[in-house]
Order: sequence, then structure tokens, then C-alpha cells
Amino acid sequence: MPTYVALLRAVNLGPHARVSMARLRELITAQGWGHARTHLASGNAVFTSELTEPAPVARRLRDALAANGLDTEVMVRTGHHFVQLAEAGHPLAVPGAAHTTLQVAFPLTPVTTDQVQAMPIPGEESAVAGAGEVFLHYPHGVGRSKLTTAHLQRHLGTPVTCRNWKTVTTLAGWC
Repeated sequence: MPTYVALLRAVNLGPHARVSMARLRELITAQGWGHARTHLASGNAVFTSELTEPAPVARRLRDALAANGLDTEVMVRTGHHFVQLAEAGHPLAVPGAAHTTLQVAFPLTPVTTDQVQAMPIPGEESAVAGAGEVFLHYPHGVGRSKLTTAHLQRHLGTPVTCRNWKTVTTLAGWC
């Protein structure tokens, strides 16, 4: 069975859009999918499914979450895709860069190099497209950057969720 990685958008950031990782695993298992594992409390899950494409997996998981009171986007990628991302390495990594300064934005729909190049990049941050995702570098950290998820969504025209490089490589290691 194929392995999938699900990334929930904007969960557990405050008092709204809350889901425990135990509940997320239960919802995944209720779909008939197996080997559900979650990482951190930010909506990261790895599991297997009999479905052969990510889109129907994302729809079913989003519907299950909505039926349980959580309306959020769910970005799903194949385990193979995650492994390829990790093996290729982060294209903006510089020697000594902390994993927290390196992020990957996972758009709901793939983005092109042209879309990313047309996007204004504030401050000293960097962004490049690759494999349908956006690789980001925040040399001074994410906290005060103006290259926010909202900025990315506005200029790319699709919902996105971001994960730091350590999370990406951890999830890839589970695939």
C-alpha cells in the first residue's frame, strides 16, 4: 500500500482549530488506513492507504476532520515525494543554517517557478520553487518575517502550510 504524508493547515496555533494528534490518528484509522503516526502537535501524519492518488486521500481526510468540527485544508503528498525532497536537500541551505531558518511551503495545488519568481520577497528572505513546493530561507528566523503564510497564499493563489526542514526530514524518514 502507498504511504502518504498529510499536513493540516493552521491547526493547534491558538484556541481555535484544535485537534489532538491522538484524535487525528483515530480519524485516519477510521478511514481504513494503516500505520498512522503523527509528529508534533501541528497536524503532521504519515500513514498507508489503499488509495493510489493523494487527492482523494486529502478529500476524505478533510471531510472526516470537518465532520468532527475542524474545517481546514489538508495537503497530502506521497511518501515517495517526501523522500525525494529530503534526499535532494534544501536548495537554500547554507553551512551552519539552523533547521528553523529553512522551511518548505506545501501549497494545496502545485506552484510553478514562474509563480514563485513573480512573488515579492520582503527583507532578506529567499524563496525558490521545486517539485511543486516552495523552499524558503529565513536568515533571521521566521518570527518577525513578512514572508508569512498569508503573503505566500496571496501571491501564489492557493492555500499553503509550512514546515521546517527538520520536520520534513523526520516525516521523510518515516516513509
